[in-house]
Amino acid sequence: MPVRLVQALNRWTGIDARLADLNRFGLYDHDLAFSESPDQIQQLAAQADIIHLHNYLDLDSRAFAPLNFRELAAQGKRIVRQFHSTPQLVAQVMGITPEALLAQDIPCLAIAQYPERLYPRAMVVPNFVPETMPLYAPDQGEPLWDVFYSHTKDLDAWEDRWSTKGAPQVLAMLARLERERGLRVRTATGLPLDQVLALKRKSRVVLDDLVTGSYHLTGLEGLAQGKAVLARLDERSLALLRRFSGADAHPFLNVRLEDAPEVLAALAADPDLTRELGAASRRWLEEHWPERRMVEHYAAAYDLLLEDPALVRRQPELALSGRADSFLARDLPDLIQAARAARWRGHDI
Repeated sequence: MPVRLVQALNRWTGIDARLADLNRFGLYDHDLAFSESPDQIQQLAAQADIIHLHNYLDLDSRAFAPLNFRELAAQGKRIVRQFHSTPQLVAQVMGITPEALLAQDIPCLAIAQYPERLYPRAMVVPNFVPETMPLYAPDQGEPLWDVFYSHTKDLDAWEDRWSTKGAPQVLAMLARLERERGLRVRTATGLPLDQVLALKRKSRVVLDDLVTGSYHLTGLEGLAQGKAVLARLDERSLALLRRFSGADAHPFLNVRLEDAPEVLAALAADPDLTRELGAASRRWLEEHWPERRMVEHYAAAYDLLLEDPALVRRQPELALSGRADSFLARDLPDLIQAARAARWRGHDI
């Protein structure tokens, strides 16, 4: 998402943005890599009005040394930090406790998927995809596969609350559908994003996260490509979709892992239906979640940051300060998830 954000800022706003990665790791697009252009990146940081850190970087991080973010803040640079993962994962990588992470006093953003409920002080901003780019457009040819599924981790569905997509269970389910019902399945993991997008375009149906209650970027990519997209969405995720889209309805097929086999079999047997659902997915994203509109949330956050960093805070209508709000956004979904795990652990789905 960081590189998509920088590209969108340059494409749709008057903001001049650059992205600095430590190294080129090859799965996604890159702008600058510190291992290749340290002097240029230091110069850009010195000239910047705003420095936007992601996930594991804070004011004391020295990964980009000799860049010193605390010194840059003291010189008047505005610093904002964006979270894409759980506090537990971010803190583990940083070598601190989740409590220490959440206590850090840096203006912060959190994506409008599962992470936002875990960072109650953070301003909520949406993830998005560049739907106008060719790889995100619907493919006009005949699909090669009925179902596409990609995952980055092999965690069990009930092993980790938010860092899993239930890959072992989903892959077993898809193998059974291939064997017993003749579905054509394509899976991908560890491939560069452009290859994954090309494979996804050739599929009728895209599987997102059927376990946790949140969707991911793979689901937005599927919507942009005009696919029927399955994702299990809890009430908090649905509320955030309504909040940032302005629409009462959404295009995801809200399906749990437990119920997915029959749904997938029905969709695979009805190509006309999947085409209709996919066309509706694309229309919804173009109308309610286009890149040009979603990136304005970031531009607005930057304006607030420049005016007064204290203004970059949780939107009142999304507040999680009361016990009831916290229960509905975090505790209730966790209780439901624990009940599902107790019912299904050790059983074939």
